[in-house]
Amino acid sequence: MKLLLITSMYPKQDNLYRNAFVHRRVLNYKVLNPNLEITIFVLNHSNKEQYKFENVNVIEGNSQELQNLIDRNYYNKILIHFIDRHMMKVLRNINFRIPTIIWVHGVEALGWYRRLFNFNLKEFPKYILQNTLQMYLLNRFISSTKNKKVKFVFVSKWMKKILETDTFSKLNNSSIIPNPIDIKLFNYVKKPIEHRKKILLIRPFDSKKYANDIAIKTILMLSRKHFFENLEITIYGKGRHFDKLTSQLSAFENISINNRFLTQEEISDIHKEHGIFLCPTRQDAQGVSMCEAMSSGLIPITSLNTAIPEFVHDGESGFLRNTPEEMAKAIEELYYDPILFQKMSEEASKTIQSLCNNDLTISKEMYLISENI
Repeated sequence: MKLLLITSMYPKQDNLYRNAFVHRRVLNYKVLNPNLEITIFVLNHSNKEQYKFENVNVIEGNSQELQNLIDRNYYNKILIHFIDRHMMKVLRNINFRIPTIIWVHGVEALGWYRRLFNFNLKEFPKYILQNTLQMYLLNRFISSTKNKKVKFVFVSKWMKKILETDTFSKLNNSSIIPNPIDIKLFNYVKKPIEHRKKILLIRPFDSKKYANDIAIKTILMLSRKHFFENLEITIYGKGRHFDKLTSQLSAFENISINNRFLTQEEISDIHKEHGIFLCPTRQDAQGVSMCEAMSSGLIPITSLNTAIPEFVHDGESGFLRNTPEEMAKAIEELYYDPILFQKMSEEASKTIQSLCNNDLTISKEMYLISENI
């Protein structure tokens, strides 16, 4: 079977983080089916470039080069991540003659009014125009896919509902499959009760979406508790808001602040040293880093919004809270109840490993790829 996967970014040697989760999918597909031929096309406005990344063939180029590639080759299916207007145009140009599966992750399918937390007077008006055009074109595109061999995949029920709401559309051919979590890498090891005192935060600091300001306020709330000096808090991240936010914590000796990214293997090792994952959010279609932490047995302290309740059961596998005060109180509850801590840690891992485990989700995706649409 020959597949063409079209996306907006893909890892390369000088930038390992560009849609790395798409690359992990590709590697897993090839494990399940070694005879699979997959070509990656990164649609951008640069000159055509070809390279190999971990034995995967990657082509970068513009929409005309993508059109030429499709016209000159035979593909059984097209897979798309982060669809944009240029991808839509190419699919219409070929009259949807190749069965297509489109993964919707969030940013490409949300109305601008859901991103007001990132408001910037200089940049936001331009974003509103671009987003309005994207929503309009997505509405027309969805209408044109009816009775065509096109299927949409969403990582959560919330994400599907929001796309249909914001594009004024109704999808008849779609599936809900969460992003896969590597449960062998993020394996569960029973947490000692001391780990209830060890809090971890791993986040990008580029967008307010990740609510790092709420996490910092939560830590400052904890600093007023008399047991605070018994806690160990570790922060990893990188981005334009990092210094401004973490500088508020620089006076505390029990807080380790690390301005850098981590590899997946490093994250797994660090999970094994902590028991609580502090991860408030303003918007998430799933929360992959949270799910990875839960698989490792960390209890998430997170927000009651968007898709998060689909992955965290409040009071059982984590805490869903709205304010820094409530989040600090949840951490305090775990501090004073080590039995509850161990019980919730185990439940967090069970929940995610049954819902998002790599073998299950990749098998579901491979079934979609193999079946007739």
